[in-house]
Amino acid sequence: TFENVPFKNGPKVSNITYGTLAGFDTEIQTIKNGWDRVFTGFVGYNGASQRYSGVDSIQNGGLLGGTVTLYKGNFFNATTVNVGASVASNQTMYGSENFAMLLSGIGNKTGYNFEFKEGRVILQPNMLTSYTFVNTFDYTNAAGVRIDSKPLHVLQLAPGLKLIGNTKN
Repeated sequence: TFENVPFKNGPKVSNITYGTLAGFDTEIQTIKNGWDRVFTGFVGYNGASQRYSGVDSIQNGGLLGGTVTLYKGNFFNATTVNVGASVASNQTMYGSENFAMLLSGIGNKTGYNFEFKEGRVILQPNMLTSYTFVNTFDYTNAAGVRIDSKPLHVLQLAPGLKLIGNTKN
């Protein structure tokens, strides 16, 4: 992504983000009581660059995670866990500074497909719940100031409703 964000009474931030995510899914396995299951594994690389008011910042990191998805009839439930780390380098008028971040998260999406007109129209209420933890380790910046950062805790609750139309093709 490429974006330029002009903050009111603040700097104009140029932001570039990039990365890749690769993974695999197992075959659908039938387990007991009418349930089916799929395991997913993934690994990723992410990076970013920000520039504003004489500051150049570059981050690079990696991510490792997995998902288990359960199906029973028209019901589904998928739970994902991941862990990752990033390193960052800032260039300022005071010099260069480096710091590291650790992140982890867990997310769950569950829903049900109500089918109409022989499956050509599907109404899917769903719920996404997730928790993300990000810790930037304390460091001393290029100006000699000790940066004492508290971890970031993010809880997301996102109800959704999808309307799906299946055509012959």
